[in-house]
Amino acid sequence: MRALLWSSDGFRENVYTTFQDDYVAFQVRDLCNIKRLMWASDFPHSDSTWPWSQDVISKHTVGMTADEKNLVLHDNVAELYHLSI
Repeated sequence: MRALLWSSDGFRENVYTTFQDDYVAFQVRDLCNIKRLMWASDFPHSDSTWPWSQDVISKHTVGMTADEKNLVLHDNVAELYHLSI
C-alpha cells in the first residue's frame, strides 16, 4: 500500500497532464493537482477545438475562479517551460 501511495503522490506532484475539449477534466480539478493540469487546443489538427476554442473554454470553465482558470489555461505551461507571460 505504501508504494501505491508514493506512486500516486509522485504522479500528482511531478506529472503534467494536458487535455482538450474535456469538460470532465475541469470538473475533477479538485481530485488532481490543479498546478499540473494544462488545457490545449491541439491546433492545427483537425480534431482541435479551433476555431471554437474560446466558446469551449467559456462553457467548460463555468464555476472556476479566475486563479484556477489562469493556472489551467496558461500559468502552468508557462511555469513548466519557463516562459514569461
